[in-house]
Amino acid sequence: MSNANQPSLTQPDAGQRSGLVRLMLEQWPYVLLFIAVIAGVAFTDMRLEFALLYWQILIPVFGLVALAIGWSGVGDDGKARTGFVIKTILHWGALFVLVWILYLPQLKDVLNAELTGLQIIFLLGLTAFLSGIHGNPRMSVVGVFLIVSGIVVAFLDDAALMMSVLAVAVLVGLIVWQKLTGGKSSD
Repeated sequence: MSNANQPSLTQPDAGQRSGLVRLMLEQWPYVLLFIAVIAGVAFTDMRLEFALLYWQILIPVFGLVALAIGWSGVGDDGKARTGFVIKTILHWGALFVLVWILYLPQLKDVLNAELTGLQIIFLLGLTAFLSGIHGNPRMSVVGVFLIVSGIVVAFLDDAALMMSVLAVAVLVGLIVWQKLTGGKSSD
């Protein structure tokens, strides 16, 4: 006997699908940013001569995402929005300049590619964390995740990229699983 009111285990109902789609639309920028950072660290290890360009592109992308996700929390006041934009540009601009300094030729003898990549992941993590404090708190979660990932990269070295991508997959899987099962009662 089949109960028509019982949800199917093989196909999610429309509410679950729309919830899953909404969840993925909400979380994709954070997952994408994290993967881009891990790829940047790997890129820094492999092709140091092009890594600066990669970071010079990625850091403004982080800044734009921070602007986009923090914009709704600013309110409708034009002065507050202008202040938020200026603070966000200065915040991410400071990181941009610091990363440029890390790639100065005078530092090549002191810092190797692996150390530079780790420094950048920690700096991005700290900058994202602080950005979250001043904007959308989810950006702080991204920052903490990046800092923890930097620690994982430092300890696991060669397996770091694989472990980090696996960590993102597990995190996304847990979020999806929680959203799909968290709202249901067990009756």
